[in-house]
Amino acid sequence: MSRKLNTRLVKPMLERLEDRLQPSVLLGGQVVPTMVNQVNTVLTDMQHAQVKLTTDYNAAVAALGPNPNGDNVRQFVHPFGKAVADYQQILNDQATIHLMVNTDNTFLQQVALAEAMSGDPTDLLILTFFRGSNFDPTTQLTNVQNQADQIRQDTTLQNEVNHIFDLRNPADPGFNATRDQISIAAEVNTPSFGQ
Repeated sequence: MSRKLNTRLVKPMLERLEDRLQPSVLLGGQVVPTMVNQVNTVLTDMQHAQVKLTTDYNAAVAALGPNPNGDNVRQFVHPFGKAVADYQQILNDQATIHLMVNTDNTFLQQVALAEAMSGDPTDLLILTFFRGSNFDPTTQLTNVQNQADQIRQDTTLQNEVNHIFDLRNPADPGFNATRDQISIAAEVNTPSFGQ
């Protein structure tokens, strides 16, 4: 007995991943929101330092009083030192935000360029022709950087850090402005990164 089987075999073909459309890095993904979240964390830290600076500045002013002498200068040193540390933190946070935003934007630009070279120009078109518009997702990063710059340039903050404290009564004989005056801004270092 002979039976003939009518069987067909099909050899499956593998999908070529290069031909498949990949989603845009900028649109619809979590790349930019993750970057913005990281930068927002540093901005929040900077805002807390601004509040602490105001508190410590006011404590330093109250401790020194209108007639500086040895006793109130000793009480002044601690809140003044904390205010200097707060301002240094603000400067460091601002520099960190600038560095993060510049790095993130460079990364996104390079990814968009690589995608364009692979055949998907969507991200590169967005970054090239819609830069700075509401359609450009990277404006979220730039907005956080602008907020950090506004904190640093805030008039109240600038008045506090540039306030000259007299550690000795200027009417006293032997008063020397170089030795007997101090400000918060004079005691900090501008970070060498992120500017």
